[in-house]
Amino acid sequence: MRSRVVLGLLIGIAAACSKAPAPAPKPKPAAAAAKPSLPPPPTPAQLAQAETAKNVAGQATDGFVVVPAGQFVMGSAAQETDDAYNDAPQHSVTLTRPFEMQATEVTVAQYAALMPAQASQKSECADCPVVNVSWFEAVTYCNALSKQRGLPSCVTLAGTEPTFSVLNCSGYRLPTEAEWEYAARAGTTGPRYGELGEVAWYDENAALKPHPVGQKKANAWSLFDMLGNAYEWTWDWQGDYPTAPVSDPLGAASGINRVFRGGGFKHPDVEARAGFRNAYGPSNQVEFIGFRCVRTLAK
Repeated sequence: MRSRVVLGLLIGIAAACSKAPAPAPKPKPAAAAAKPSLPPPPTPAQLAQAETAKNVAGQATDGFVVVPAGQFVMGSAAQETDDAYNDAPQHSVTLTRPFEMQATEVTVAQYAALMPAQASQKSECADCPVVNVSWFEAVTYCNALSKQRGLPSCVTLAGTEPTFSVLNCSGYRLPTEAEWEYAARAGTTGPRYGELGEVAWYDENAALKPHPVGQKKANAWSLFDMLGNAYEWTWDWQGDYPTAPVSDPLGAASGINRVFRGGGFKHPDVEARAGFRNAYGPSNQVEFIGFRCVRTLAK
Protein backbone atom coordinates (compact mmCIF):
# COMPACT_ATOMS: atom_id res chain seq x y z
CA MET A 1 0.00 0.00 0.00
CA ARG A 2 2.74 2.40 0.94
CA SER A 3 4.61 1.68 -2.28
CA ARG A 4 1.49 2.53 -4.28
CA VAL A 5 1.22 5.92 -2.55
CA VAL A 6 4.85 6.72 -3.19
CA LEU A 7 4.49 5.66 -6.80
CA GLY A 8 1.48 7.92 -7.21
CA LEU A 9 3.33 10.87 -5.81
CA LEU A 10 6.25 10.27 -8.15
CA ILE A 11 3.92 10.03 -11.13
CA GLY A 12 2.22 13.34 -10.11
CA ILE A 13 5.51 15.12 -9.74
CA ALA A 14 6.72 13.88 -13.12
CA ALA A 15 3.52 15.04 -14.80
CA ALA A 16 3.80 18.50 -13.26
CA CYS A 17 7.38 18.81 -14.41
CA SER A 18 6.50 17.76 -17.94
CA LYS A 19 4.01 20.62 -18.46
CA ALA A 20 5.35 23.44 -20.78
CA PRO A 21 5.73 26.85 -19.18
CA ALA A 22 3.01 29.34 -20.01
CA PRO A 23 4.02 31.48 -23.01
CA ALA A 24 5.04 35.09 -22.30
CA PRO A 25 2.46 37.62 -23.43
CA LYS A 26 3.15 39.01 -26.87
CA PRO A 27 4.28 42.66 -26.81
CA LYS A 28 1.81 45.06 -28.25
CA PRO A 29 2.94 46.49 -31.58
CA ALA A 30 4.49 49.93 -31.19
CA ALA A 31 2.43 52.81 -32.47
CA ALA A 32 3.59 53.99 -35.85
CA ALA A 33 5.79 57.10 -35.61
CA ALA A 34 4.09 60.21 -36.89
CA LYS A 35 5.54 61.38 -40.19
CA PRO A 36 7.11 64.84 -39.95
CA SER A 37 5.12 67.46 -41.80
CA LEU A 38 7.03 68.86 -44.75
CA PRO A 39 6.79 72.47 -45.91
CA PRO A 40 5.02 72.95 -49.19
CA PRO A 41 7.33 73.01 -52.20
CA PRO A 42 8.35 76.48 -53.40
CA THR A 43 6.27 77.99 -56.11
CA PRO A 44 7.82 78.77 -59.50
CA ALA A 45 7.70 82.48 -58.60
CA GLN A 46 9.61 81.83 -55.35
CA LEU A 47 12.21 79.75 -57.16
CA ALA A 48 12.71 82.47 -59.76
CA GLN A 49 13.01 85.13 -57.05
CA ALA A 50 15.61 83.11 -55.15
CA GLU A 51 17.61 82.50 -58.31
CA THR A 52 17.56 86.19 -59.18
CA ALA A 53 18.70 87.15 -55.67
CA LYS A 54 21.56 84.61 -55.86
CA ASN A 55 22.69 85.87 -59.24
CA VAL A 56 22.57 89.52 -58.20
CA ALA A 57 24.37 88.92 -54.90
CA GLY A 58 27.11 87.12 -56.78
CA GLN A 59 27.91 90.29 -58.69
CA ALA A 60 28.85 92.37 -55.64
CA THR A 61 32.52 93.28 -55.31
CA ASP A 62 34.57 93.63 -52.14
CA GLY A 63 33.58 96.65 -50.08
CA PHE A 64 30.21 96.95 -51.80
CA VAL A 65 26.74 95.64 -50.96
CA VAL A 66 23.85 94.77 -53.26
CA VAL A 67 20.82 97.07 -53.25
CA PRO A 68 17.85 95.32 -54.89
CA ALA A 69 15.50 96.93 -57.37
CA GLY A 70 12.26 98.13 -55.80
CA GLN A 71 9.80 100.90 -55.09
CA PHE A 72 9.67 103.51 -52.31
CA VAL A 73 8.21 106.87 -51.35
CA MET A 74 10.83 109.59 -51.82
CA GLY A 75 10.84 112.84 -49.88
CA SER A 76 10.03 113.97 -46.34
CA ALA A 77 6.73 113.79 -44.52
CA ALA A 78 5.43 117.24 -43.57
CA GLN A 79 5.90 116.59 -39.83
CA GLU A 80 9.63 115.94 -40.30
CA THR A 81 10.50 119.48 -41.29
CA ASP A 82 9.75 123.15 -40.86
CA ASP A 83 9.47 125.56 -43.78
CA ALA A 84 13.24 125.99 -44.01
CA TYR A 85 13.80 122.28 -44.56
CA ASN A 86 10.84 121.32 -46.70
CA ASP A 87 11.80 118.44 -48.98
CA ALA A 88 8.24 117.61 -50.08
CA PRO A 89 6.33 116.68 -52.10
CA GLN A 90 6.60 112.99 -51.42
CA HIS A 91 6.23 110.87 -54.52
CA SER A 92 6.48 107.23 -55.57
CA VAL A 93 9.72 106.09 -57.22
CA THR A 94 10.45 102.75 -58.87
CA LEU A 95 14.04 101.65 -59.44
CA THR A 96 14.07 98.90 -62.04
CA ARG A 97 17.73 97.91 -61.77
CA PRO A 98 19.63 96.49 -58.81
CA PHE A 99 22.94 98.16 -58.06
CA GLU A 100 25.86 97.78 -55.73
CA MET A 101 26.82 100.62 -53.41
CA GLN A 102 30.00 101.16 -51.46
CA ALA A 103 29.36 100.06 -47.88
CA THR A 104 31.14 103.14 -46.52
CA GLU A 105 32.02 106.57 -47.78
CA VAL A 106 35.23 106.70 -49.82
CA THR A 107 38.06 107.14 -47.33
CA VAL A 108 41.14 109.33 -47.49
CA ALA A 109 43.32 106.25 -48.02
CA GLN A 110 41.13 104.92 -50.83
CA TYR A 111 41.09 108.28 -52.54
CA ALA A 112 44.85 108.74 -52.24
CA ALA A 113 45.50 105.32 -53.76
CA LEU A 114 43.82 106.35 -57.04
CA MET A 115 44.18 110.14 -56.95
CA PRO A 116 47.52 110.85 -55.23
CA ALA A 117 47.95 114.28 -56.80
CA GLN A 118 44.65 115.51 -55.34
CA ALA A 119 44.72 113.70 -52.00
CA SER A 120 46.48 116.18 -49.71
CA GLN A 121 44.49 117.85 -46.95
CA LYS A 122 41.27 116.06 -47.82
CA SER A 123 40.30 114.92 -44.32
CA GLU A 124 41.39 114.18 -40.76
CA CYS A 125 42.62 110.56 -40.91
CA ALA A 126 43.25 107.73 -43.37
CA ASP A 127 40.03 105.90 -42.43
CA CYS A 128 37.91 109.04 -42.33
CA PRO A 129 35.69 109.95 -45.27
CA VAL A 130 37.50 112.01 -47.85
CA VAL A 131 36.08 115.57 -47.97
CA ASN A 132 37.02 118.81 -49.72
CA VAL A 133 36.33 116.88 -52.91
CA SER A 134 34.42 118.64 -55.68
CA TRP A 135 31.67 116.90 -57.62
CA PHE A 136 34.01 116.77 -60.62
CA GLU A 137 36.75 115.16 -58.52
CA ALA A 138 34.28 112.58 -57.20
CA VAL A 139 33.20 111.67 -60.74
CA THR A 140 36.86 111.45 -61.83
CA TYR A 141 37.55 109.05 -58.96
CA CYS A 142 34.64 106.83 -60.06
CA ASN A 143 36.07 106.73 -63.59
CA ALA A 144 39.51 105.85 -62.21
CA LEU A 145 38.03 103.02 -60.14
CA SER A 146 36.30 101.69 -63.25
CA LYS A 147 39.57 101.75 -65.19
CA GLN A 148 41.42 100.00 -62.36
CA ARG A 149 38.87 97.18 -62.42
CA GLY A 150 38.64 96.86 -66.19
CA LEU A 151 35.19 98.44 -66.49
CA PRO A 152 33.94 101.19 -68.80
CA SER A 153 33.85 104.82 -67.66
CA CYS A 154 30.29 105.96 -67.04
CA VAL A 155 30.90 109.71 -67.27
CA THR A 156 32.58 111.64 -70.06
CA LEU A 157 34.05 114.89 -68.78
CA ALA A 158 34.11 117.10 -71.85
CA GLY A 159 34.12 120.84 -71.20
CA THR A 160 31.80 121.97 -68.44
CA GLU A 161 28.92 119.62 -69.24
CA PRO A 162 29.61 115.94 -68.50
CA THR A 163 27.59 113.26 -70.25
CA PHE A 164 26.37 110.27 -68.34
CA SER A 165 25.40 106.82 -69.58
CA VAL A 166 24.13 106.23 -66.08
CA LEU A 167 21.81 103.27 -65.76
CA ASN A 168 23.14 101.07 -68.54
CA CYS A 169 26.82 101.53 -67.69
CA SER A 170 28.54 98.69 -65.84
CA GLY A 171 31.30 100.90 -64.44
CA TYR A 172 31.37 102.97 -61.26
CA ARG A 173 29.60 106.28 -60.86
CA LEU A 174 27.85 108.51 -58.34
CA PRO A 175 24.37 107.39 -57.26
CA THR A 176 21.36 109.23 -58.54
CA GLU A 177 19.53 111.13 -55.83
CA ALA A 178 16.73 108.56 -55.90
CA GLU A 179 19.16 105.66 -55.62
CA TRP A 180 20.88 107.34 -52.69
CA GLU A 181 17.66 107.89 -50.72
CA TYR A 182 16.32 104.43 -51.52
CA ALA A 183 19.58 102.87 -50.29
CA ALA A 184 19.64 105.06 -47.17
CA ARG A 185 16.10 104.12 -46.20
CA ALA A 186 16.65 100.37 -46.72
CA GLY A 187 12.93 99.75 -46.45
CA THR A 188 12.22 102.24 -43.65
CA THR A 189 9.75 105.10 -44.00
CA GLY A 190 10.65 107.41 -41.12
CA PRO A 191 13.26 110.16 -40.95
CA ARG A 192 16.07 107.73 -40.05
CA TYR A 193 16.82 104.02 -40.15
CA GLY A 194 17.72 104.02 -36.45
CA GLU A 195 18.14 106.13 -33.34
CA LEU A 196 20.08 109.27 -34.26
CA GLY A 197 23.07 108.83 -31.93
CA GLU A 198 23.46 105.16 -32.90
CA VAL A 199 23.60 105.75 -36.65
CA ALA A 200 25.02 109.22 -37.24
CA TRP A 201 27.89 111.57 -36.47
CA TYR A 202 26.37 115.06 -36.31
CA ASP A 203 27.21 118.35 -34.62
CA GLU A 204 26.34 117.29 -31.07
CA ASN A 205 28.43 114.09 -30.96
CA ALA A 206 31.13 114.52 -33.62
CA ALA A 207 33.18 117.38 -32.13
CA LEU A 208 32.67 119.09 -35.52
CA LYS A 209 35.09 116.77 -37.35
CA PRO A 210 34.80 113.61 -39.47
CA HIS A 211 35.31 110.21 -37.88
CA PRO A 212 36.59 106.87 -39.22
CA VAL A 213 33.94 105.22 -41.37
CA GLY A 214 31.89 102.26 -40.21
CA GLN A 215 31.81 103.04 -36.48
CA LYS A 216 28.09 103.72 -36.27
CA LYS A 217 25.28 101.20 -36.75
CA ALA A 218 24.61 100.20 -40.36
CA ASN A 219 21.17 100.18 -41.94
CA ALA A 220 19.32 97.00 -42.94
CA TRP A 221 21.32 96.75 -46.18
CA SER A 222 24.67 96.95 -44.34
CA LEU A 223 25.43 100.50 -45.46
CA PHE A 224 27.30 102.67 -42.94
CA ASP A 225 27.21 106.44 -42.39
CA MET A 226 24.34 107.07 -44.78
CA LEU A 227 23.32 109.69 -42.24
CA GLY A 228 25.98 111.90 -40.67
CA ASN A 229 29.78 111.91 -40.90
CA ALA A 230 30.26 113.41 -44.40
CA TYR A 231 27.57 114.63 -46.75
CA GLU A 232 27.67 112.79 -50.09
CA TRP A 233 27.51 114.02 -53.67
CA THR A 234 24.89 112.53 -55.99
CA TRP A 235 24.62 112.75 -59.77
CA ASP A 236 21.53 114.99 -59.95
CA TRP A 237 21.22 118.67 -60.71
CA GLN A 238 19.14 120.43 -58.09
CA GLY A 239 15.52 120.70 -59.17
CA ASP A 240 11.94 120.36 -57.98
CA TYR A 241 10.61 116.90 -57.26
CA PRO A 242 7.93 115.51 -59.57
CA THR A 243 4.45 115.05 -58.15
CA ALA A 244 3.51 111.92 -60.14
CA PRO A 245 5.08 108.45 -59.81
CA VAL A 246 8.37 108.05 -61.72
CA SER A 247 10.76 105.26 -62.69
CA ASP A 248 14.55 105.52 -62.60
CA PRO A 249 14.62 109.34 -62.29
CA LEU A 250 17.82 111.22 -63.12
CA GLY A 251 16.82 114.57 -61.65
CA ALA A 252 16.63 117.88 -63.49
CA ALA A 253 17.94 117.99 -67.06
CA SER A 254 20.23 120.92 -66.23
CA GLY A 255 20.99 123.32 -63.43
CA ILE A 256 23.55 125.27 -61.45
CA ASN A 257 24.07 123.10 -58.37
CA ARG A 258 24.51 119.37 -57.81
CA VAL A 259 22.62 117.67 -54.97
CA PHE A 260 24.35 116.30 -51.89
CA ARG A 261 22.67 114.14 -49.26
CA GLY A 262 23.04 112.54 -45.85
CA GLY A 263 23.78 114.97 -43.01
CA GLY A 264 27.20 115.92 -41.72
CA PHE A 265 29.52 116.09 -38.74
CA LYS A 266 29.12 119.90 -38.50
CA HIS A 267 25.36 120.02 -38.97
CA PRO A 268 22.27 119.66 -36.76
CA ASP A 269 20.07 116.61 -36.33
CA VAL A 270 17.35 117.99 -38.62
CA GLU A 271 19.71 117.47 -41.55
CA ALA A 272 20.61 113.89 -40.61
CA ARG A 273 17.51 112.48 -42.29
CA ALA A 274 16.96 110.23 -45.28
CA GLY A 275 14.82 112.89 -46.96
CA PHE A 276 17.01 115.96 -46.42
CA ARG A 277 18.66 117.46 -49.51
CA ASN A 278 20.89 120.40 -50.35
CA ALA A 279 23.09 121.45 -53.26
CA TYR A 280 26.31 123.28 -54.21
CA GLY A 281 28.05 124.08 -57.46
CA PRO A 282 29.95 121.04 -58.81
CA SER A 283 33.33 122.81 -58.71
CA ASN A 284 33.11 123.57 -54.98
CA GLN A 285 35.44 121.74 -52.63
CA VAL A 286 33.54 121.68 -49.35
CA GLU A 287 34.99 120.62 -46.01
CA PHE A 288 31.99 118.47 -45.12
CA ILE A 289 31.11 116.82 -48.48
CA GLY A 290 32.45 113.45 -49.61
CA PHE A 291 30.94 110.67 -51.72
CA ARG A 292 30.57 106.94 -52.31
CA CYS A 293 30.42 104.98 -55.57
CA VAL A 294 27.74 102.75 -57.05
CA ARG A 295 27.56 100.38 -60.03
CA THR A 296 24.53 99.12 -61.96
CA LEU A 297 24.03 95.35 -61.85
CA ALA A 298 22.30 93.26 -64.48
CA LYS A 299 18.60 92.70 -63.98
